[in-house]
Amino acid sequence: MVEQLTQQLIDFLQGERLVTLITTDKDTGRPAASTVSWLIAKEDGKTIKLALGHKGSSVDNMLNNPLVVLNVIGPESSHEIVGKAEVSDIKSGTMKFRVVTITIESIEENMFYGGKVTTVPAYTKTYDPDLAKKIDNEIYGELKSE
Repeated sequence: MVEQLTQQLIDFLQGERLVTLITTDKDTGRPAASTVSWLIAKEDGKTIKLALGHKGSSVDNMLNNPLVVLNVIGPESSHEIVGKAEVSDIKSGTMKFRVVTITIESIEENMFYGGKVTTVPAYTKTYDPDLAKKIDNEIYGELKSE
């Protein structure tokens, strides 16, 4: 177990990756998983910033309990990143969102023995491409500026 991202993971986590965010449900206390793709690993290797819709249940969960886990599939392995989340005020643009700053506490490979990731998960945006580009530019501009 290590306490900061390798350069390979920093390079990998520069947006448009499918990552699982695990929070603690504020009502039930049970783990809650959501998939995020707006994220950037900072060069310090100790911080990941991501964006979520302003009304998401994950936002409420992190405001109640800031401890989170990110599961990252790739490069070549699966990684559990444990950290503490700080949620911003609502940001306004084409859509309302919040920036989550995760301070990394530990990182551990969690790939099963003898396994190697050969293809990372991919996705396609199914809404208006011009709108998608506009929203992405606004959100990544905010993630990179802080």
